[in-house]
Amino acid sequence: MLSSHVSRAVALTGAAGVVVGVVAGLQQRHTDEFQAAALGEFSRPSYNPPPATYDGPVFKPRLDFPSCANPRNEAFPWLGIDFKAEPERYLRTVQDYCLEGNVECDFKVEQNRTRDWYHVPWMSSHPKGREPIHGMTMEKPSKQGMLSDSQRREVQNWAVAFYNSPGAYAVGRVWSLPWQPTQDGVAFPEGTVAFKWFFTQATEEEVPFLKGAPVWKAAIAKTPREPGDRGPPVDTRLIQMDVAIRDDRADIGWVFGTFVYHSSQSSDAPWRRLVPVCLQWGNDPDLTQQRYQEGARPVQTWNNPRLRDLGILAASRPYLGWLGRANGPVDNFKSCCASCHSTASVPDKDNKIPRGVPPNADQALRWFRNLRPGQAFEKGGTSLDYSLQLSSCTTQYNNWKKSYLQNTLLGTLKEWWLEVHPFPTTAPPSGKND
Repeated sequence: MLSSHVSRAVALTGAAGVVVGVVAGLQQRHTDEFQAAALGEFSRPSYNPPPATYDGPVFKPRLDFPSCANPRNEAFPWLGIDFKAEPERYLRTVQDYCLEGNVECDFKVEQNRTRDWYHVPWMSSHPKGREPIHGMTMEKPSKQGMLSDSQRREVQNWAVAFYNSPGAYAVGRVWSLPWQPTQDGVAFPEGTVAFKWFFTQATEEEVPFLKGAPVWKAAIAKTPREPGDRGPPVDTRLIQMDVAIRDDRADIGWVFGTFVYHSSQSSDAPWRRLVPVCLQWGNDPDLTQQRYQEGARPVQTWNNPRLRDLGILAASRPYLGWLGRANGPVDNFKSCCASCHSTASVPDKDNKIPRGVPPNADQALRWFRNLRPGQAFEKGGTSLDYSLQLSSCTTQYNNWKKSYLQNTLLGTLKEWWLEVHPFPTTAPPSGKND
Protein backbone atom coordinates (compact mmCIF):
# COMPACT_ATOMS: atom_id res chain seq x y z
CA MET A 1 0.00 0.00 0.00
CA LEU A 2 2.80 2.34 0.98
CA SER A 3 4.72 1.54 -2.16
CA SER A 4 1.71 2.48 -4.31
CA HIS A 5 1.51 5.88 -2.59
CA VAL A 6 5.22 6.37 -3.11
CA SER A 7 4.90 5.43 -6.76
CA ARG A 8 2.01 7.82 -7.18
CA ALA A 9 3.95 10.65 -5.49
CA VAL A 10 6.95 9.99 -7.73
CA ALA A 11 4.69 10.02 -10.78
CA LEU A 12 3.06 13.29 -9.72
CA THR A 13 6.45 14.83 -8.97
CA GLY A 14 7.69 13.74 -12.38
CA ALA A 15 4.60 15.15 -14.08
CA ALA A 16 5.02 18.45 -12.23
CA GLY A 17 8.63 18.59 -13.35
CA VAL A 18 7.58 18.03 -16.95
CA VAL A 19 4.99 20.82 -16.68
CA VAL A 20 7.51 23.23 -15.14
CA GLY A 21 10.05 22.37 -17.82
CA VAL A 22 7.53 22.81 -20.62
CA VAL A 23 6.32 26.13 -19.22
CA ALA A 24 9.90 27.40 -18.79
CA GLY A 25 10.78 26.36 -22.33
CA LEU A 26 7.70 28.02 -23.79
CA GLN A 27 8.31 31.15 -21.75
CA GLN A 28 11.89 31.46 -23.01
CA ARG A 29 10.87 30.81 -26.59
CA HIS A 30 8.13 33.41 -26.51
CA THR A 31 10.43 35.90 -24.79
CA ASP A 32 12.89 35.44 -27.65
CA GLU A 33 10.11 35.80 -30.20
CA PHE A 34 8.80 38.95 -28.51
CA GLN A 35 12.23 40.56 -28.45
CA ALA A 36 12.84 39.72 -32.10
CA ALA A 37 9.45 41.12 -33.10
CA ALA A 38 10.04 44.27 -31.02
CA LEU A 39 13.44 44.78 -32.62
CA GLY A 40 11.79 44.63 -36.04
CA GLU A 41 9.22 47.26 -35.07
CA PHE A 42 11.88 49.39 -33.36
CA SER A 43 13.71 49.86 -36.66
CA ARG A 44 10.75 49.48 -39.03
CA PRO A 45 11.31 52.15 -41.68
CA SER A 46 7.70 52.94 -42.58
CA TYR A 47 4.06 52.10 -41.94
CA ASN A 48 3.45 51.33 -45.62
CA PRO A 49 5.81 49.81 -48.21
CA PRO A 50 6.94 51.86 -51.21
CA PRO A 51 4.30 51.91 -53.96
CA ALA A 52 4.84 49.33 -56.68
CA THR A 53 5.30 52.10 -59.25
CA TYR A 54 8.06 53.79 -57.24
CA ASP A 55 11.68 52.75 -57.85
CA GLY A 56 13.60 55.58 -56.17
CA PRO A 57 15.46 55.75 -52.84
CA VAL A 58 13.53 54.92 -49.67
CA PHE A 59 13.80 56.03 -46.07
CA LYS A 60 15.90 54.17 -43.51
CA PRO A 61 16.09 55.50 -39.95
CA ARG A 62 19.48 56.07 -38.35
CA LEU A 63 19.36 54.50 -34.90
CA ASP A 64 23.00 53.73 -33.99
CA PHE A 65 22.87 56.13 -31.07
CA PRO A 66 26.15 57.45 -29.60
CA SER A 67 27.46 56.14 -26.29
CA CYS A 68 28.33 59.61 -24.98
CA ALA A 69 26.66 63.00 -25.27
CA ASN A 70 29.25 64.82 -27.38
CA PRO A 71 31.58 62.31 -29.07
CA ARG A 72 33.15 64.90 -31.39
CA ASN A 73 33.57 67.60 -28.74
CA GLU A 74 31.47 69.99 -30.78
CA ALA A 75 31.09 73.64 -29.88
CA PHE A 76 27.55 74.99 -29.80
CA PRO A 77 27.86 78.61 -30.98
CA TRP A 78 24.31 79.67 -30.09
CA LEU A 79 25.13 79.22 -26.39
CA GLY A 80 27.18 82.38 -26.67
CA ILE A 81 24.25 84.43 -27.99
CA ASP A 82 21.66 86.12 -25.78
CA PHE A 83 18.43 84.80 -27.33
CA LYS A 84 16.35 87.50 -25.64
CA ALA A 85 18.47 90.34 -27.00
CA GLU A 86 19.29 88.80 -30.41
CA PRO A 87 16.55 86.29 -31.25
CA GLU A 88 17.08 86.38 -35.03
CA ARG A 89 20.83 85.84 -34.72
CA TYR A 90 20.22 82.96 -32.32
CA LEU A 91 17.74 81.39 -34.74
CA ARG A 92 19.97 81.83 -37.78
CA THR A 93 22.93 80.29 -35.95
CA VAL A 94 20.89 77.20 -35.07
CA GLN A 95 19.51 77.07 -38.61
CA ASP A 96 22.99 77.02 -40.14
CA TYR A 97 24.02 74.26 -37.74
CA CYS A 98 21.04 72.12 -38.78
CA LEU A 99 21.47 72.65 -42.52
CA GLU A 100 25.24 72.18 -42.68
CA GLY A 101 26.04 68.93 -44.49
CA ASN A 102 22.37 67.96 -44.73
CA VAL A 103 21.35 70.06 -47.73
CA GLU A 104 24.00 68.30 -49.83
CA CYS A 105 22.57 64.84 -49.09
CA ASP A 106 18.87 65.83 -49.22
CA PHE A 107 18.61 65.16 -45.48
CA LYS A 108 19.60 61.51 -45.72
CA VAL A 109 21.43 62.23 -42.49
CA GLU A 110 23.47 59.03 -42.47
CA GLN A 111 25.36 60.57 -45.43
CA ASN A 112 26.17 63.85 -43.66
CA ARG A 113 29.96 64.31 -43.62
CA THR A 114 29.94 67.28 -41.23
CA ARG A 115 28.13 65.99 -38.14
CA ASP A 116 25.92 63.16 -36.95
CA TRP A 117 22.13 63.30 -36.91
CA TYR A 118 19.69 60.60 -35.86
CA HIS A 119 16.04 59.63 -35.92
CA VAL A 120 13.71 58.32 -33.22
CA PRO A 121 12.63 54.64 -33.32
CA TRP A 122 9.14 53.19 -33.03
CA MET A 123 7.54 55.72 -35.39
CA SER A 124 6.04 53.39 -38.00
CA SER A 125 3.55 51.21 -36.12
CA HIS A 126 0.66 53.69 -36.09
CA PRO A 127 -1.54 54.50 -39.14
CA LYS A 128 -0.14 58.05 -38.97
CA GLY A 129 3.38 56.62 -38.97
CA ARG A 130 6.22 57.13 -41.37
CA GLU A 131 5.68 57.09 -45.11
CA PRO A 132 8.34 55.11 -47.02
CA ILE A 133 10.16 57.69 -49.15
CA HIS A 134 11.26 60.34 -46.64
CA GLY A 135 10.08 58.89 -43.34
CA MET A 136 7.55 61.63 -42.68
CA THR A 137 4.73 61.19 -40.18
CA MET A 138 1.27 62.67 -40.46
CA GLU A 139 0.72 65.97 -38.63
CA LYS A 140 -2.42 67.99 -37.98
CA PRO A 141 -4.08 68.85 -41.33
CA SER A 142 -4.73 72.51 -42.14
CA LYS A 143 -8.36 73.46 -42.64
CA GLN A 144 -9.42 75.86 -45.36
CA GLY A 145 -7.87 79.30 -44.92
CA MET A 146 -5.43 78.33 -42.13
CA LEU A 147 -2.28 78.60 -44.28
CA SER A 148 -3.35 81.34 -46.67
CA ASP A 149 -6.39 83.37 -47.63
CA SER A 150 -6.34 81.60 -51.02
CA GLN A 151 -6.37 78.08 -49.52
CA ARG A 152 -9.79 76.64 -50.45
CA ARG A 153 -9.50 73.08 -49.13
CA GLU A 154 -8.19 71.11 -46.20
CA VAL A 155 -4.64 69.88 -46.85
CA GLN A 156 -2.41 67.29 -45.24
CA ASN A 157 0.88 68.17 -43.52
CA TRP A 158 3.69 65.66 -42.95
CA ALA A 159 6.97 66.02 -41.05
CA VAL A 160 10.29 64.36 -40.24
CA ALA A 161 12.54 65.18 -37.27
CA PHE A 162 16.23 64.76 -36.43
CA TYR A 163 18.36 64.88 -33.25
CA ASN A 164 22.02 65.84 -33.00
CA SER A 165 24.44 63.70 -30.97
CA PRO A 166 23.57 65.04 -27.47
CA GLY A 167 19.87 64.52 -28.16
CA ALA A 168 20.43 61.10 -29.72
CA TYR A 169 22.45 60.06 -26.68
CA ALA A 170 19.41 60.74 -24.47
CA VAL A 171 17.11 58.90 -26.88
CA GLY A 172 19.52 55.96 -26.94
CA ARG A 173 19.47 55.72 -23.15
CA VAL A 174 15.69 55.35 -23.25
CA TRP A 175 15.90 52.69 -25.98
CA SER A 176 19.05 50.78 -25.00
CA LEU A 177 16.76 47.72 -25.15
CA PRO A 178 14.42 48.00 -28.15
CA TRP A 179 11.81 45.84 -26.39
CA GLN A 180 11.93 47.57 -22.98
CA PRO A 181 12.21 51.38 -22.79
CA THR A 182 13.73 53.03 -19.75
CA GLN A 183 11.45 55.94 -18.94
CA ASP A 184 12.72 57.16 -15.57
CA GLY A 185 14.99 60.15 -15.46
CA VAL A 186 14.81 61.23 -19.11
CA ALA A 187 17.10 64.24 -19.42
CA PHE A 188 18.50 65.86 -22.54
CA PRO A 189 21.94 67.46 -22.06
CA GLU A 190 22.59 71.09 -22.87
CA GLY A 191 23.60 71.37 -26.50
CA THR A 192 20.78 69.12 -27.68
CA VAL A 193 19.19 70.32 -30.90
CA ALA A 194 16.23 68.78 -32.66
CA PHE A 195 14.84 70.12 -35.90
CA LYS A 196 11.79 69.17 -37.88
CA TRP A 197 10.77 69.78 -41.49
CA PHE A 198 7.07 70.19 -42.28
CA PHE A 199 5.86 69.53 -45.81
CA THR A 200 2.37 70.36 -46.99
CA GLN A 201 0.08 69.03 -49.68
CA ALA A 202 -0.88 72.63 -50.53
CA THR A 203 0.08 73.97 -53.96
CA GLU A 204 1.78 77.25 -54.87
CA GLU A 205 -1.58 78.59 -56.00
CA GLU A 206 -3.15 77.79 -52.64
CA VAL A 207 -0.24 79.21 -50.63
CA PRO A 208 1.58 81.75 -52.85
CA PHE A 209 4.61 82.22 -50.57
CA LEU A 210 5.51 78.55 -51.26
CA LYS A 211 6.58 79.35 -54.83
CA GLY A 212 9.91 77.65 -55.53
CA ALA A 213 9.87 75.64 -52.29
CA PRO A 214 11.74 72.31 -52.14
CA VAL A 215 9.44 69.50 -53.25
CA TRP A 216 9.50 65.96 -51.88
CA LYS A 217 7.56 63.10 -53.38
CA ALA A 218 5.81 61.30 -50.54
CA ALA A 219 3.48 58.28 -50.36
CA ILE A 220 1.03 59.90 -47.95
CA ALA A 221 -2.59 59.15 -47.07
CA LYS A 222 -5.27 59.48 -49.71
CA THR A 223 -7.35 61.54 -47.27
CA PRO A 224 -6.56 63.02 -43.83
CA ARG A 225 -9.47 61.09 -42.31
CA GLU A 226 -7.99 57.66 -43.15
CA PRO A 227 -4.27 58.04 -42.43
CA GLY A 228 -3.41 54.38 -42.99
CA ASP A 229 -4.87 54.27 -46.50
CA ARG A 230 -1.80 55.38 -48.43
CA GLY A 231 -1.72 56.29 -52.11
CA PRO A 232 0.87 56.77 -54.86
CA PRO A 233 3.58 59.43 -54.39
CA VAL A 234 2.42 63.04 -54.58
CA ASP A 235 4.24 66.37 -54.45
CA THR A 236 4.63 67.91 -51.00
CA ARG A 237 6.24 71.31 -50.41
CA LEU A 238 8.42 72.59 -47.61
CA ILE A 239 6.48 75.05 -45.48
CA GLN A 240 7.92 75.09 -41.96
CA MET A 241 11.01 74.28 -39.92
CA ASP A 242 10.86 73.89 -36.13
CA VAL A 243 13.87 73.82 -33.83
CA ALA A 244 14.13 72.81 -30.17
CA ILE A 245 17.29 73.70 -28.25
CA ARG A 246 18.21 72.57 -24.75
CA ASP A 247 19.50 75.78 -23.16
CA ASP A 248 19.83 76.16 -19.37
CA ARG A 249 19.38 79.94 -19.61
CA ALA A 250 15.73 79.55 -20.62
CA ASP A 251 13.00 79.63 -17.97
CA ILE A 252 11.89 76.15 -19.03
CA GLY A 253 15.34 74.81 -19.95
CA TRP A 254 14.40 74.79 -23.64
CA VAL A 255 14.20 77.32 -26.45
CA PHE A 256 11.76 76.69 -29.31
CA GLY A 257 11.87 78.39 -32.68
CA THR A 258 10.02 78.31 -35.99
CA PHE A 259 10.90 79.27 -39.55
CA VAL A 260 8.65 79.41 -42.59
CA TYR A 261 9.73 78.96 -46.18
CA HIS A 262 9.06 82.17 -48.11
CA SER A 263 9.60 82.91 -51.79
CA SER A 264 10.62 86.49 -51.00
CA GLN A 265 13.94 85.34 -49.54
CA SER A 266 16.82 85.97 -51.94
CA SER A 267 18.95 82.88 -51.37
CA ASP A 268 19.82 80.79 -54.43
CA ALA A 269 19.50 77.68 -52.24
CA PRO A 270 15.78 76.89 -51.78
CA TRP A 271 16.41 75.21 -48.39
CA ARG A 272 17.72 78.53 -47.07
CA ARG A 273 14.73 80.66 -48.06
CA LEU A 274 13.51 80.62 -44.51
CA VAL A 275 11.98 83.48 -42.53
CA PRO A 276 12.45 83.39 -38.74
CA VAL A 277 8.90 83.48 -37.37
CA CYS A 278 9.24 83.26 -33.61
CA LEU A 279 11.42 82.24 -30.68
CA GLN A 280 10.12 81.10 -27.28
CA TRP A 281 11.84 80.48 -23.95
CA GLY A 282 8.80 80.27 -21.68
CA ASN A 283 5.01 79.96 -21.65
CA ASP A 284 4.10 83.41 -20.27
CA PRO A 285 2.02 81.77 -17.51
CA ASP A 286 0.48 85.10 -16.43
CA LEU A 287 -0.80 86.15 -19.86
CA THR A 288 -4.59 85.81 -19.66
CA GLN A 289 -7.27 86.62 -22.19
CA GLN A 290 -8.24 89.73 -20.23
CA ARG A 291 -4.67 91.03 -20.07
CA TYR A 292 -4.26 90.36 -23.79
CA GLN A 293 -7.38 92.39 -24.55
CA GLU A 294 -5.98 95.18 -22.39
CA GLY A 295 -2.88 95.27 -24.57
CA ALA A 296 -0.48 92.87 -22.83
CA ARG A 297 1.66 90.66 -25.06
CA PRO A 298 4.00 87.71 -24.45
CA VAL A 299 7.36 88.61 -22.88
CA GLN A 300 8.85 85.10 -23.24
CA THR A 301 8.21 84.98 -26.99
CA TRP A 302 9.72 87.00 -29.81
CA ASN A 303 7.49 87.28 -32.89
CA ASN A 304 8.73 88.57 -36.22
CA PRO A 305 6.88 91.87 -36.73
CA ARG A 306 6.66 91.27 -40.51
CA LEU A 307 4.38 88.21 -40.33
CA ARG A 308 1.23 89.91 -41.63
CA ASP A 309 3.11 91.76 -44.38
CA LEU A 310 4.66 88.50 -45.57
CA GLY A 311 1.28 86.74 -45.64
CA ILE A 312 2.44 84.12 -43.13
CA LEU A 313 -0.40 84.91 -40.72
CA ALA A 314 -3.64 84.25 -42.61
CA ALA A 315 -6.65 86.47 -41.96
CA SER A 316 -8.57 83.54 -40.46
CA ARG A 317 -5.97 83.15 -37.68
CA PRO A 318 -6.04 85.62 -34.79
CA TYR A 319 -2.44 84.70 -33.97
CA LEU A 320 -0.01 81.82 -34.57
CA GLY A 321 0.05 80.65 -30.95
CA TRP A 322 -2.50 81.33 -28.20
CA LEU A 323 -2.61 85.05 -27.35
CA GLY A 324 0.46 85.70 -29.49
CA ARG A 325 2.70 82.98 -28.11
CA ALA A 326 5.10 81.20 -30.48
CA ASN A 327 3.81 78.74 -33.07
CA GLY A 328 3.99 77.93 -36.75
CA PRO A 329 1.27 78.22 -39.41
CA VAL A 330 0.67 74.45 -39.51
CA ASP A 331 0.16 74.35 -35.71
CA ASN A 332 -2.98 74.75 -33.62
CA PHE A 333 -3.42 78.36 -32.46
CA LYS A 334 -5.08 77.17 -29.23
CA SER A 335 -1.61 76.14 -28.05
CA CYS A 336 2.03 77.11 -28.60
CA CYS A 337 5.41 75.45 -29.07
CA ALA A 338 6.52 75.22 -25.44
CA SER A 339 3.05 74.42 -24.13
CA CYS A 340 2.55 71.49 -26.46
CA HIS A 341 6.00 70.05 -25.72
CA SER A 342 5.58 70.44 -21.96
CA THR A 343 2.93 67.70 -22.03
CA ALA A 344 5.48 65.05 -23.12
CA SER A 345 5.24 62.41 -20.42
CA VAL A 346 4.14 58.89 -19.58
CA PRO A 347 1.44 57.94 -19.43
CA ASP A 348 0.53 59.99 -22.50
CA LYS A 349 -3.05 61.16 -21.95
CA ASP A 350 -3.39 62.86 -25.35
CA ASN A 351 -3.61 66.27 -23.72
CA LYS A 352 -1.25 68.26 -25.93
CA ILE A 353 -3.91 70.85 -26.76
CA PRO A 354 -6.42 72.25 -24.24
CA ARG A 355 -9.58 70.15 -24.71
CA GLY A 356 -13.07 71.47 -24.18
CA VAL A 357 -11.67 74.87 -23.27
CA PRO A 358 -12.37 77.90 -25.50
CA PRO A 359 -9.29 79.94 -26.38
CA ASN A 360 -10.45 82.85 -24.18
CA ALA A 361 -10.88 80.83 -20.99
CA ASP A 362 -8.29 81.46 -18.30
CA GLN A 363 -8.55 77.87 -17.07
CA ALA A 364 -6.51 76.98 -20.15
CA LEU A 365 -3.50 78.44 -18.31
CA ARG A 366 -2.87 74.97 -16.92
CA TRP A 367 -1.30 74.27 -20.33
CA PHE A 368 0.94 77.33 -20.09
CA ARG A 369 2.95 76.70 -16.94
CA ASN A 370 6.73 77.06 -16.96
CA LEU A 371 7.64 73.47 -16.17
CA ARG A 372 11.31 72.68 -15.67
CA PRO A 373 13.04 69.73 -17.39
CA GLY A 374 12.06 66.60 -15.52
CA GLN A 375 8.81 68.09 -14.19
CA ALA A 376 5.85 66.05 -15.43
CA PHE A 377 2.75 67.74 -16.84
CA GLU A 378 0.40 65.43 -14.92
CA LYS A 379 0.71 64.75 -11.21
CA GLY A 380 2.12 61.26 -10.79
CA GLY A 381 3.39 61.11 -14.37
CA THR A 382 6.95 60.80 -15.61
CA SER A 383 8.47 63.60 -17.65
CA LEU A 384 9.98 62.93 -21.07
CA ASP A 385 11.76 66.30 -20.94
CA TYR A 386 9.70 68.16 -23.55
CA SER A 387 10.25 65.50 -26.24
CA LEU A 388 7.04 64.82 -28.17
CA GLN A 389 9.04 62.41 -30.33
CA LEU A 390 9.77 60.26 -27.26
CA SER A 391 6.14 60.59 -26.21
CA SER A 392 4.92 59.42 -29.62
CA CYS A 393 7.32 56.50 -29.97
CA THR A 394 6.61 55.32 -26.42
CA THR A 395 2.88 55.36 -27.12
CA GLN A 396 3.39 53.39 -30.33
CA TYR A 397 5.54 50.85 -28.47
CA ASN A 398 2.93 50.41 -25.72
CA ASN A 399 0.10 49.97 -28.25
CA TRP A 400 2.13 47.50 -30.29
CA LYS A 401 3.10 45.51 -27.19
CA LYS A 402 -0.49 45.28 -26.00
CA SER A 403 -1.65 44.06 -29.41
CA TYR A 404 1.23 41.59 -29.72
CA LEU A 405 0.62 40.04 -26.31
CA GLN A 406 -3.13 39.78 -26.90
CA ASN A 407 -2.57 38.08 -30.23
CA THR A 408 -0.03 35.60 -28.85
CA LEU A 409 -1.67 34.74 -25.50
CA LEU A 410 -4.21 32.27 -26.90
CA GLY A 411 -1.59 30.59 -29.06
CA THR A 412 0.77 30.28 -26.11
CA LEU A 413 -1.88 28.65 -23.91
CA LYS A 414 -2.76 26.23 -26.70
CA GLU A 415 0.87 25.27 -27.21
CA TRP A 416 1.35 24.75 -23.48
CA TRP A 417 -1.73 22.52 -23.27
CA LEU A 418 -0.68 20.41 -26.23
CA GLU A 419 2.83 20.01 -24.82
CA VAL A 420 1.50 18.83 -21.45
CA HIS A 421 -1.52 16.92 -22.83
CA PRO A 422 -0.54 15.74 -26.31
CA PHE A 423 -3.28 14.19 -28.44
CA PRO A 424 -2.85 10.38 -28.61
CA THR A 425 -1.43 9.12 -31.86
CA THR A 426 -3.32 5.80 -31.57
CA ALA A 427 -6.77 4.89 -30.30
CA PRO A 428 -6.96 4.24 -26.55
CA PRO A 429 -7.31 0.61 -25.36
CA SER A 430 -11.04 1.05 -24.90
CA GLY A 431 -11.38 1.62 -28.58
CA LYS A 432 -13.38 4.74 -27.91
CA ASN A 433 -12.59 8.04 -29.56
CA ASP A 434 -11.79 10.08 -26.40
